[in-house]
Formats: sequence, structure tokens, C-alpha cells
Amino acid sequence: MDYARFVERGEARWSEAEALLAGWRRRGRGLSHAELERLAGAHRQVMGDLARARTHFPGTAVEARLRRLAFAGHRALSGVEEPWLQRLLRFLVRGFPRRFREAQGALLVSLSIFCAASLLGFVVGSVEPDFSAIFVGPDAIAEMKRGVIWTDQVGHVMPPSLLSSQIFTNNMSVAIFAWAGGSLLGLGSLYLLVMNGVMFGSVVALSAHYDLLDRLAAWVAAHGPLELFLITVASAAGLELAWGLLAWQNRPRRETFAEAARRSLRLVGGTLPWFVLLGIVEGNVSPLMDLPTPAKGALGLALLLLFLAYTRVPDEDADEVEEAGAHPATGAAP
Repeated sequence: MDYARFVERGEARWSEAEALLAGWRRRGRGLSHAELERLAGAHRQVMGDLARARTHFPGTAVEARLRRLAFAGHRALSGVEEPWLQRLLRFLVRGFPRRFREAQGALLVSLSIFCAASLLGFVVGSVEPDFSAIFVGPDAIAEMKRGVIWTDQVGHVMPPSLLSSQIFTNNMSVAIFAWAGGSLLGLGSLYLLVMNGVMFGSVVALSAHYDLLDRLAAWVAAHGPLELFLITVASAAGLELAWGLLAWQNRPRRETFAEAARRSLRLVGGTLPWFVLLGIVEGNVSPLMDLPTPAKGALGLALLLLFLAYTRVPDEDADEVEEAGAHPATGAAP
């Protein structure tokens, strides 16, 4: 059986399982006896289709869809609800790394756009240094002409604890905006990506023009690499949200958008704890201008590598899905 035929034959029963699970969630984890029987039957079929998809169509969208349905069906039929803290920890430890790996396509697009915008900003800023006044203001440029850069003063504005809180709150807001901007057909996410890239590139060019690049590097080295990367991850979540509106599929657009919203929200949600960590670094380490820049750069690189290593945490949900197939409520595993 080819892929198109497999999808055509299974679509009705998969949609029924999705509808029953949506009702289970909407009504506070409650289903009637008749609905539970229908769900048990649909779950057996989903498990059989999942086994076929893993064998013949691994890595496809249908395989991922069936895996989610199998896991959700197991939870619904088991009648066991994990405490919210346990669910949160399981998501942070296993769920987000898996969601990050699933979003590789959107992440590549987002990162490419940001890098291209940064290059554009650097080129324009190198040709016309005053272009950066759009982002830093004319007063900051006047100070830079006198050899003073605003980053040297950041640590003196407020106590580190208050500065950290303000920084990670602001960065979280930017990430959420990058995700929510996907609901505007992706235009909001693209705008944030392009503007942040152009701003970064032009500020680097401006600092180099006035021989202050070493001072800028001393400020951004500790927190910048991971912070900029996380912004591209949040924007990738926005692009996934937009794809739920734009992608042509054999399903109602309302359903594809709702599914994209859930998936993309998990992607951006997993970045938020890292913004807290970066806020602490940016509020306490980045302002220390006497600390050698190579040491800050080593910290910044270590944070980025730590995040990337974290996203490679093995996926154990496959084992949980296999156990779901042998649950008493659904019969033997196919």
C-alpha cells in the first residue's frame, strides 16, 4: 500500500479518534460509556496504523500524528492523570527536546532569515553608519563618536537582580510576540526576525566604525549567542503557526491551525526557562566590563552548546506508546 492510499484509508478513523480526544479534553477528561467504547475501538485501529506507519512510512507527518494520537489515547483510557508539576517536568525533560527536533525545517528557515538580515544590516551599517540611529538613537551615536558606548553604563542603571528580572521579562515578551506573530500569516514573526537581524548587524558595523567593537563584544559575549538563537527558535514557532493556516491539507483549516498552535506553543514554551537563565547572566555577568571578554565568550558558547546538547535528549515516549498498545482497555498490542 502506498502512502496516499494509507492516508486515505485511515483518515476517517484518525479524525474520529481526534474528535473523541478533543471532547475528552474539553469536558474535563470525561466521556460517556458509549464514547469510551468508540474511543477504545478507534485506539486499537490507531495502534495498528501506527505500527504500519513506523514500518513503511517512518518520519512522515502521519507517523508523528499517529504517535500523538496513540499517546493521548492511552492517557484518556488509562484514567490516570499526572500532577501538573510532573507533566511540566516531563515536558521540559523529554517533550521539548523532541518538539525541537521535529521543528528542524522551520528552525532552518528562521535561522537563515536572521543571518541574511544580519548580513544586510552589517553591509548597510558599514556603508552608512548613521543608519543605526534608527535602532540606537542619535544621542547614542553622538556618545560613540566621543568613544563612549551605552553598554558600559548598563550595569550602573539598576541593581543586578532588578536588571535580570527586567531583561528576562522583556526577552520572554519578545519570544511570545515572535510566536504570536505567526497568526498574522507569519508576517509578525518575519518582521521580528528581519528587524532584529538588521539591528544586530548594523550595531556591529557601527561599533566597528567607531573602534568600539571590543566594548560591544564584552557586553554581548556571555549572553548573546544563546539569546539570539532562542529568538530564532521562537520565530520558528511563529512560522509553524502560520503554516497551520497556509498549508493545504485534507482537513478543515480550523483543525490544522489548532494543531499547529498546540505544537508551536510547546516549541516557544520550552525556551522560556532559558530566557530566565540568560536574564541572570545578562544582569550579573555581562555588565562586568573588567571580566576578560574571552572568558565571557567561553560562557556564552558553553550556554549555547548546553542548550543544543539538551535538545538531543533521547526520546522515550516511543516506549510509552508501545505500552499503551497493550493496555487492558484496548486489548493486545498489534
